[in-house]
Amino acid sequence: MNKKVSIIIPIYNVETYLSACLDSIVNQTFADMEIILVDDGSTDRSPEIMKTFAKKDNRIKIITQPNSGVSAARNKGLRAASGEYILFIDSDDTILPHAVETLYKKSGETGSELLIGNALWCYPDGTQSVVFDRNESLNSLTAIPGETCYVELTEAGAFPPLVYLFFIQRELIIRKKIFFKEEIIHEDELWCIQAMLSASRVTLIDFNYYLYRQREGSLMNSNNKEFRIKSLFIVAKEIKKLAQRLKRKQKSIELIDALYSKIINIIYFINELQWKMDTDILNSHEKRFFSNLLIEIYPKLPYSRQRAYLTNYYFFHSEIRNKSDK
Repeated sequence: MNKKVSIIIPIYNVETYLSACLDSIVNQTFADMEIILVDDGSTDRSPEIMKTFAKKDNRIKIITQPNSGVSAARNKGLRAASGEYILFIDSDDTILPHAVETLYKKSGETGSELLIGNALWCYPDGTQSVVFDRNESLNSLTAIPGETCYVELTEAGAFPPLVYLFFIQRELIIRKKIFFKEEIIHEDELWCIQAMLSASRVTLIDFNYYLYRQREGSLMNSNNKEFRIKSLFIVAKEIKKLAQRLKRKQKSIELIDALYSKIINIIYFINELQWKMDTDILNSHEKRFFSNLLIEIYPKLPYSRQRAYLTNYYFFHSEIRNKSDK
């Protein structure tokens, strides 16, 4: 018999934090779930910890794979899942004891394919802060089309590209083939957009259920800036393809503009990373992608958006030139 919720946790060398993560899951007030642990080739004590928990809780299923990255691990977990809803959790984080119960209950009450809560950054000194401080009007959005929700959140600067905040129907993922792009990082930036735009009923709730541990050595805090830049460029290209497909379907100007805004934000982020490096990472073809994008969309933008885009564009290209002149 299928479970109501499948929790998918990719795991790679997190022996220090894994027990706390699994404790927070097996002790949920909601019991009707399967817990899928995907070991991504760990070389520390993580496999031993997983087996210890699995012996005590028959809801836990362990899947192993050679080290292939978090996207591949999540995809493998998705293909093994049988739950009505999917919740992703990172193996160094925790969730509140009533998180799954609240998410499942609210999804049923609203008939939502996708429910989005919120997270707290948790710092080593014990302090916490809200990740996305949405206002009351946004938190009251209930069972609205994903495209509408994406525009609303983008305009408010509050779209959360964090996969663990998406409590989503498995049937939607399978039907729309919403899987993670592999061999990159920042995969959330793409997947979360695809998931939201695929959903016909999205609900936002003011519920800070996810405790996101801020720690040294995590992938997003790593110094591998070159890999991050290349990954972000791939994400930007995929979002542009998505925008072009939606434009051919004659979707709203506001939606297309929101997607282009995301690409411009990625350009700015790439520039920030590149600015910290001594070498120029993007090749001429990749730089031309951004130039052509601006030429394509600039004439149709409102004046305020034109100014913002140009500022990012000039900053990006001035840094490229400065590095090239050295």
